[in-house]
Amino acid sequence: MKKFNYFKIGASFYMLLGALHLIYLISTPKRPQNVMQMYLKMERTTFDFMGEHTVMQFYTGFSVMMGFMFLAFRFQLFMIKQSSKPVIFANIFLSLIASIIAVIYFHPLAYTCLLSATFCFILSFINSNNRP
Repeated sequence: MKKFNYFKIGASFYMLLGALHLIYLISTPKRPQNVMQMYLKMERTTFDFMGEHTVMQFYTGFSVMMGFMFLAFRFQLFMIKQSSKPVIFANIFLSLIASIIAVIYFHPLAYTCLLSATFCFILSFINSNNRP
């Protein structure tokens, strides 16, 4: 019977979340009026840090970077042939923290992907104990 590589499945959840996040940012969904008002306030609020920027630019830049980093860093994990216990444990720890933050601050789709990734990394750790 073929064993699942839960480590790669967990990394795939992060890549999926990063891709969906970037697609959402690129698309132009109809946003509620109160969200649009907040975006306008963010666009009007400026600060000077190595040049003048708006809070909206700062927010958008961090959001794009987050989506890209989810894709890029987890793609690197996806390319690992055989993960070691310390790598798996580190991913469990980071995914658990990301999941907690997501439950508090983000959309259910985000924390569902992150909790699923955490669960897969835990299964990968359990399976690593059974490896010869």
